[in-house]
Amino acid sequence: MLELLEPIAIFTHVARAGSFSAAARKLGISKSKVSTQVADLEHKLGVQLIQRTTRSLSLTEAGHLLYVQGEELLRDADQAVASVHNLNDATRGVLKVGISQSFGTMHIIPALPEFMARHPELELQVSLLDHKVDVVSEGLDLLLTMSEQLPLGMVARPLMKCQFLLVASPEYIARHGEPTRPEQLVDHNCLVYHGEWHEHSVWQFKRGDDYCEIGVSGNFRVDNAPALKSAAVSGLGVVYLASYLMEDEINKGTLVPLLRDWQLTHHLPLQAVYPRRKHLAPKVSSFIDFIKNHIGTPPYWDAPYQSLYDERR
Repeated sequence: MLELLEPIAIFTHVARAGSFSAAARKLGISKSKVSTQVADLEHKLGVQLIQRTTRSLSLTEAGHLLYVQGEELLRDADQAVASVHNLNDATRGVLKVGISQSFGTMHIIPALPEFMARHPELELQVSLLDHKVDVVSEGLDLLLTMSEQLPLGMVARPLMKCQFLLVASPEYIARHGEPTRPEQLVDHNCLVYHGEWHEHSVWQFKRGDDYCEIGVSGNFRVDNAPALKSAAVSGLGVVYLASYLMEDEINKGTLVPLLRDWQLTHHLPLQAVYPRRKHLAPKVSSFIDFIKNHIGTPPYWDAPYQSLYDERR
């Protein structure tokens, strides 16, 4: 078994990089050694792991299965090293973090210099993502996501739950009037988030014992939440918007809250997602704790709207 550990690690790097040459450069060894080790591994296991062509390679079913396990093997090795380093109460190594694009740009990236200053021996690699993420195949230690779906083999630690605001510009309201009940939204131009995996075109509201879901429509759909806000500011329509996207539009009067006495009940949690393992690496737990403290409870961006939230109760 021990003689298989090195070739499995090399194969995992090949699968991760998508080529023998890239894996060889990453590992600092020759391409021929990489190719030989993978061929020997296939021979010892008695299965084909990689389908090779002159221009590309792809994993077989057996190769994909071994790759997933190989990633876990490398992560366990990293964790073992990190655990030893943790004896000195230090956070070291490379931390690869994926973050939802719009949220990360607005609220996480500006805070990272403080985190790096606290952990000068840590190298941080951040990917701002706007697609459905496979934590293992993308080589991430941690994913900060607002997806409600938890991938198999992952652990999710909730960090906060998003509040929502229904808003439109004063110009739009002057032209089309202000809705007083959710049902009236069917007569308005509603701006809809339309992504590859999700379309938010059913809006939820609650007031006391009253609950309703309204199917909305309009002439503008987009797969980027900040673009929805920009469209609303320009007067295009009404938008059901996560509060973290708001800066000072309401205070400046460029956007006006609507249906102030109704709760917007769409569920959108921010979660820290990472592979299931016995012990969490110190670099990962340190990052999660930092982000949770940075966001606060309730989140710092909700402070300007707290009186509005209180009206809804």
